[in-house]
Amino acid sequence: MLRSVLLLVVVAISYVIMLGPTSVVLIEAFNASDVVRFPPSAFSFRWFGAFARNSEFVDAFITSLQLGLATAAISTTLGTLAAYGISRHWRRHTALETLLLAPLYVPRVLIGMALLLALSRIFLAGSFTGLLLGHVLITLPFVVRAVAVSLSGVSINVEEAAQSLGATGRQVLFHVVLPLVRTGIASGAIFAFVVSFSDVYLALFIAGADAVTLPLRIFNSLQWDESPIVAAASAVQIVLTLVIILAAEKLFGLSKTRNA
Repeated sequence: MLRSVLLLVVVAISYVIMLGPTSVVLIEAFNASDVVRFPPSAFSFRWFGAFARNSEFVDAFITSLQLGLATAAISTTLGTLAAYGISRHWRRHTALETLLLAPLYVPRVLIGMALLLALSRIFLAGSFTGLLLGHVLITLPFVVRAVAVSLSGVSINVEEAAQSLGATGRQVLFHVVLPLVRTGIASGAIFAFVVSFSDVYLALFIAGADAVTLPLRIFNSLQWDESPIVAAASAVQIVLTLVIILAAEKLFGLSKTRNA
């Protein structure tokens, strides 16, 4: 009994630590005051309206959305093919897998500095294309890992059976393998979008005037804007991420996996 109570207390404290700061931001977004004040003395939707009318925040939101979708599409395609190649054709090449997963272990600040130096030489620093290349680099490992885990549960005998029935390599990949690992592919795509949409570290180094993301705009506004519009912008980012995760759980969640 005591053990169960202690476990419940630890879990409750963990939830407070993880969700407390996010909850404060969400509550502050409805503050009716002209300055950040917690707890709010009154509640209002005025700062969401201010966010929608602020062209800088709206443009940054659209940029982040476009960047996240493009990053997810490219990383999912490349990561799925890389994971399939490693799992089926280059099983002994652990060095290649380590190289693909390396961005997970390198501090994001160092990656940003390296990308700034590299992209400056090819005149892509400060551009949307440069930011896209950087985001593909840091999100690719998530897709590779997610798809590789799903592929580990698919027996190679299934592919050999399809080939023995006359299926070509392309047909085996698109009609047999990919449908079986769709949950891993979806998970990798979601991770790629969320990481890209919420990243601020790379944007600090390689974003330019024409490619300002929402996290970077929020970060810059914190230095001079004391109004809750920053909290409203953060709330929009949090809610969008949460909606995507919940939608993915509904479509590709554990219940779907168990029923498959």
